[in-house]
Amino acid sequence: MKLSILLATALVAVAYGQSATECTRELAATDDCADVINANACYNQFRFQSNQTLSCIGGADNNERAKKACKCCSCVGQVMCNWVKNMRFNC
Repeated sequence: MKLSILLATALVAVAYGQSATECTRELAATDDCADVINANACYNQFRFQSNQTLSCIGGADNNERAKKACKCCSCVGQVMCNWVKNMRFNC
């Protein structure tokens, strides 16, 4: 019983440890976040339903785009952060 409580506590701690970074003015003003924030019309087209949403973000390749999405998702909103989590990017 104690082991299951300890395991459950550890899983909750890991889940909360993967929360998005707060979107500060400084973060939002970076070029990386501009690439993520400025793609709102494109996000509306794909509705955060597939990996195609990643193509909305400016970047050299999908790895670079994924890093930007991880770093700046909170500047777009919770739906973006949920999508990043569901896509299981290596944030």
